[in-house]
Amino acid sequence: MNSQDAMVIPVRVAETIIDEIDEMYDQITKRAYEIFCQRGGTATLDLEDWLTAERELLFKPEVDVEENDRTIKVRVRLGKVRPFDVQLLLTPDAMVIQGEHGPIPKKVFRTVQFPRRIDVGKADVKYENGCLVLTA
Repeated sequence: MNSQDAMVIPVRVAETIIDEIDEMYDQITKRAYEIFCQRGGTATLDLEDWLTAERELLFKPEVDVEENDRTIKVRVRLGKVRPFDVQLLLTPDAMVIQGEHGPIPKKVFRTVQFPRRIDVGKADVKYENGCLVLTA
């Protein structure tokens, strides 16, 4: 893909992002418990276990949100993540970006709350120059 080309990203529309967040929470909880057991089951480092599990499992790309009177623009820097490996769930209040992060076993997972509700039917989502760009 030429760096000047923009690729349209398929969007799934929903009322809420709760199911996706709950699923990721369960995966992190499971891994944090495994870490807890590996270090002997002492309860003093439970937050550290959680943060370690999150770092091991997730790639959380950098996000910029710009807002003016007419539009909201969200730019998610996906880096080397291929656009066809990205899934986007869009609600009027938020979005969830999910996908695979290349050869390493991390998952792309990032939620973005919008500063105000959007019309998901009018949202435009593209991949360009290593970024997912939503304009609504």
